[in-house]
Amino acid sequence: MQKESFKPQFLATGVGSIPLTNGEDALELIWNSVPHAPHWPQLPRLGAESAFVGQYLNALIETGVIADIEVPKFQVDASDWVDRLTAFYTLYLEALEGDQQALERFGFSSQGGEGFEAFCRNLEQYGTRNAVLLKGQLSGPLTLGMQITDKSRKASYYDDTLRDMLVKTVTLHAEWQTKRLSQFGLPVLMIIDDPGLYAFGTSSHITLTREPIIEDLNSIVEGINKQGGIAGVHVCAGMDWTVLFDSDVQVVNFDAYDYMQSMIALAEPLNRFLKRGGILSWGIVPTNPIVLAETSLSLKLRLEDNIQELVKRGIDETLLRQQSMLTPSCGTGTLSKEMAEHVYRLLSELGDL
Repeated sequence: MQKESFKPQFLATGVGSIPLTNGEDALELIWNSVPHAPHWPQLPRLGAESAFVGQYLNALIETGVIADIEVPKFQVDASDWVDRLTAFYTLYLEALEGDQQALERFGFSSQGGEGFEAFCRNLEQYGTRNAVLLKGQLSGPLTLGMQITDKSRKASYYDDTLRDMLVKTVTLHAEWQTKRLSQFGLPVLMIIDDPGLYAFGTSSHITLTREPIIEDLNSIVEGINKQGGIAGVHVCAGMDWTVLFDSDVQVVNFDAYDYMQSMIALAEPLNRFLKRGGILSWGIVPTNPIVLAETSLSLKLRLEDNIQELVKRGIDETLLRQQSMLTPSCGTGTLSKEMAEHVYRLLSELGDL
């Protein structure tokens, strides 16, 4: 399967996080549930280095630009801030110029990468089995920039220099991760998990503008593409999806259970996205207690109803069915073990249907 002709036809995969602390146990759940498109497990219950915000900051931590992984913030007020800044950009340029050791420092810390390394060891030991695709994920720059602050406790996203460092960090991490997974000989889907994108266009975030958001995403996509990966974005809320349709991302993963209306409202731009080869990844299995009232059949009927609503609005049904994937609506890391297993079981059954 080549990137240019990627037609997943409702291929099922996970979003990322699992409520376990052991990589092997998490992988057993993943391989049993989504064997055709397995993903490495994020294990946020292991601590800050494995959590959504801290997991991808290794290069910033090592160079001292960000000092506290527990409550990460940029050390702008440090007396040697210029030296730290210089150390980071020197490392970035070395990695950009092909220094493999420098690129490695944009990967995970030893603890933060436990789930990822367990996945790689599993692939080395047992091979790719029935998989047709491998999936990775990383946190997006808008969400990180809103949660990581400057010295005044303001969101670092609004500082051009700090945002630039965040974007460069996740870009090179995406490139590093895609390169690692590509060594197993299958296409690699790399998803940028950026739920903060929902804020664009809202009255509470009027200073967020379209062009910088797209530019930042495209920078990360370029890093993924450089290693031959397929780039996508996951947002588990409603948003102006045209921001993603107008970017270079190939896969849009949305919460189709609770926020379908936000996609229906943009049927015409969605159709253009599909015609350029875009993939719609349906987060149709809910990741909250309501999932206990659902069955794979009820979810299939819900999905079919949603497809027909889009077709009524001019979506090419053949393209839509060829270029669709299935996922949970969000990660399962905050759920109980039993509920996470239920989510993955429904996802597996729905994929079979």
